[in-house]
Amino acid sequence: MIEIYLQDKLDHYHLLKDLKNGLRTFIKNGVIELSLASDRLMIIIDENFNFDEIIKPVIAEILKKHVIESKEEIWLLDIIDNIFFYDDREEQTEILAMAKSILSGERLDLPNVTKLFLTEQLIYSAFMDYLTRDSKFCYESFLTFRLKGYFDKLIDCVEMSIDEYQLEQEYQNLVESFRYYLKSRSPELTCVHLVIDEDYFFYDEFFQLISGEKLASYLDMEIIFEIGVPTEEMVISPLVSIAPMEIHLYCDEIDNTVIHSIQNIFQERVKLYNKEEFQVISSSLT
Repeated sequence: MIEIYLQDKLDHYHLLKDLKNGLRTFIKNGVIELSLASDRLMIIIDENFNFDEIIKPVIAEILKKHVIESKEEIWLLDIIDNIFFYDDREEQTEILAMAKSILSGERLDLPNVTKLFLTEQLIYSAFMDYLTRDSKFCYESFLTFRLKGYFDKLIDCVEMSIDEYQLEQEYQNLVESFRYYLKSRSPELTCVHLVIDEDYFFYDEFFQLISGEKLASYLDMEIIFEIGVPTEEMVISPLVSIAPMEIHLYCDEIDNTVIHSIQNIFQERVKLYNKEEFQVISSSLT
């Protein structure tokens, strides 16, 4: 018989519910019986049934799921607040959302995110290593002392989330500063046609290619943020410096961070086209 001591009434309620649902078939067939005491949850298993290969993996999976669904968010918030000292509710919410997206595998674009891949496996393995047909344990103590590896991964995840949160804040501040700059900047050209291929090609309103030298002459050195990047490889700083009223952007890859940034900064001034349309439009107007 497995005995789990539970100090938290919510854990008691939810874990019993999860075990009833997850072990329904075994309970129905008389292989398992669930029993309750005031602070204990008992799982009585038929001695003739294969525990290690059939019952134990199912119970370990149920306990793992309970930890993730009922504890993970609480622990992430605790780490954000008490280890990294972010106590503002709005900041906590944004960092938590980032952490959950990382743990769910939605942010594979981030560096080092792969080291967080096995968090669920850590919980599952901890229960699999510990459970026997006659285990007796305090649930809270198990979570504290047996899931340290998982908790360390959550700290890594929060640290990564804070880095991304700060980068996002810096990006939003940059976008806002460029929007403010554009309100007071007189346009150097009324219209720019920008073709994004492997390189960036700037054209004026008459579809004349803007040379690198000419592009450099438009640059406002006060707003350049691409430090160390050659002028011909810049795209945001020249565009903002020119401050055109219209940007006709030709590109085949719409899901592109540069395009998103141009749209965020220039908003309704941007019109998107397929790359092939540049030849069609420029030929018809020149």
